[in-house]
Amino acid sequence: MPSQEAIAPAGNTAAIRGGNYKAQTRCQKPLVNSGSLDKFNHADLTPVIGREFTGVQVVDFLGADQQLIDDLAITISERGVVVFRAQDITPQQMKELALRITEAGGAPELSGLHIHPLTEAGSELGDQISVISSEKQKKGGGLTHQLSDVSRFASAGWHSDITFEPVSSDYAMLKIHTLPASGGDTLWASGYEIYDRLSPAMQIFLEGLTATHDARFFLDEAERLGNPLRDASVGRR
Repeated sequence: MPSQEAIAPAGNTAAIRGGNYKAQTRCQKPLVNSGSLDKFNHADLTPVIGREFTGVQVVDFLGADQQLIDDLAITISERGVVVFRAQDITPQQMKELALRITEAGGAPELSGLHIHPLTEAGSELGDQISVISSEKQKKGGGLTHQLSDVSRFASAGWHSDITFEPVSSDYAMLKIHTLPASGGDTLWASGYEIYDRLSPAMQIFLEGLTATHDARFFLDEAERLGNPLRDASVGRR
């Protein structure tokens, strides 16, 4: 779907070039990490991306000081991805934690948890949780668009979540329920690091470009599955 032109209404300090004014953060200045998470055992997975915490149940943050969630939001933004192993957390608790993280990170006031366009209405885990199942895909269900990509490009399969929405994703939460014997890995990369490795000339060239993101393949998937697309005006907007 076409991007919406960035014309900020009265009261906004500046337009977002190539974006949408609804995506402006509520934060007036950069957030500062207080260090409240430093007491937990953790290690950085690479120099530029990833941090893993061990020996802590993230669900306990829901009943603790808000500063923990504030610093978690900042840490995820700084490290790109944060891993907590062996978590005992319910789908409802995941949704509550995700919402509090995104609010702490300065999500637009009218934004809530995103509903994926192909999430079936009445899903047992709720509208805001999208289930990814290889078993379901083998039977013809679920999103199979990426499975049909036979490109030899190294970029095949790499993506940022829901960039076609007027307000795209700031945080996403992934919980592994059933692990296969092998494979099924999820990989992350730092777009910031990729940018930093470009030549100054290429950086300047890219900074002058805009892009139109769409997800028209969802229309084909919805027709194949026999499910109507979910209303994009619900949830994160």
